[in-house]
Amino acid sequence: MPVGWRRAGGARLRFWALLALKLAAIAAVTAGVWLAIETVLPPHPGGLLSGSPRLGVDLTYTLAVFCLGLAAAALLGLCAWDQRYRCRTCARRLRMPVAEGVLSSVMLGGVPHTEYICTFGHGKLYVPDVHTTYRPAKWTRYPTLWDDLMRAEALAHQRH
Repeated sequence: MPVGWRRAGGARLRFWALLALKLAAIAAVTAGVWLAIETVLPPHPGGLLSGSPRLGVDLTYTLAVFCLGLAAAALLGLCAWDQRYRCRTCARRLRMPVAEGVLSSVMLGGVPHTEYICTFGHGKLYVPDVHTTYRPAKWTRYPTLWDDLMRAEALAHQRH
């Protein structure tokens, strides 16, 4: 297995490892708040109501569970939004947004878009600004600087 391939594969693994880490953190925070809700709120009633469901009957419990679900959904959305604007190779935030295209030429096929680049030269992300048709964000991977330098060095050695 070539050394460059292992380096690139390991770097791409960072992107998915960061996503897994963020999802695990969201799950841990949600579980911790769930345990706090179960601890702080009064226990489930006993006696004749012992078999009845607590959700939908106890207003404070229902409201707490609803707010927890809403917060967990918001955290998942924030996680997805943050992950979208990260480099697929090194998992760093994409920088330098450049807006291109004109809104008046949408019908002629010139859909305005924004391009974000990785400052380490791994690639760019194409994000359409107008959603007239389904055009998803597109990641374009560039070969690394080291690949270009190694190729240039190999060509120089072949000439001598």
